[in-house]
Amino acid sequence: MMTEDATPAPGDTDFTYLTEVEQHYLNELGEAVADHEVRLERLEEKEKEPPVPRDWITRHQGVQAWNELADWVDWLNANYSMPHARRVQECWPAHPGLVHVLAGLRSAWRASVLSDEQSKEQGNAMAAFHDYHLFPFFQRLEDTKLFKCSNGHRADDEHAATDRDLFPEGLEVASEDGQDPDAPEIEPLPADESSGAIEDDDTWGEDET
Repeated sequence: MMTEDATPAPGDTDFTYLTEVEQHYLNELGEAVADHEVRLERLEEKEKEPPVPRDWITRHQGVQAWNELADWVDWLNANYSMPHARRVQECWPAHPGLVHVLAGLRSAWRASVLSDEQSKEQGNAMAAFHDYHLFPFFQRLEDTKLFKCSNGHRADDEHAATDRDLFPEGLEVASEDGQDPDAPEIEPLPADESSGAIEDDDTWGEDET
């Protein structure tokens, strides 16, 4: 019969239970560390990839961004009261080239406004915006016929695609995945199932119900 001061034997149930609980949490911790290592490797690989530039239209597929740009264009027309030849006509969303120009002009305007607001003294960013961005834009609308819908909307002209058969001979051809077709084939490493499945970043760590 065990006394109150006696130390539980290694085979006692209580001692075995505690060991199993500790081992369970150690296993979960090991899986979590393995998951983080995989995530870190993926982030490191992603950082090595060169950034792919995307134009304003490609980046903004939601109606909110287009409404914000439209609000700014309407504000521009209302505040500057330019002659008809220099006004942005209402069909500008149908002309992708002009959309890119207006989006860039709005970005320059935002940067200039914020620069002046954050300046301890009255800055000159807005003056530079008008001299180097806004009024040259108005001038180009009239001089280069950048926007040709003064008498009603006209669709942009179609242009022939580049004749790629005229590329120089002897150019190297990469495979679809961007790899050198002449490079030796490398067998992928076998999948490691010991670390468990990788959960979505937004739900990782949440308790299962």
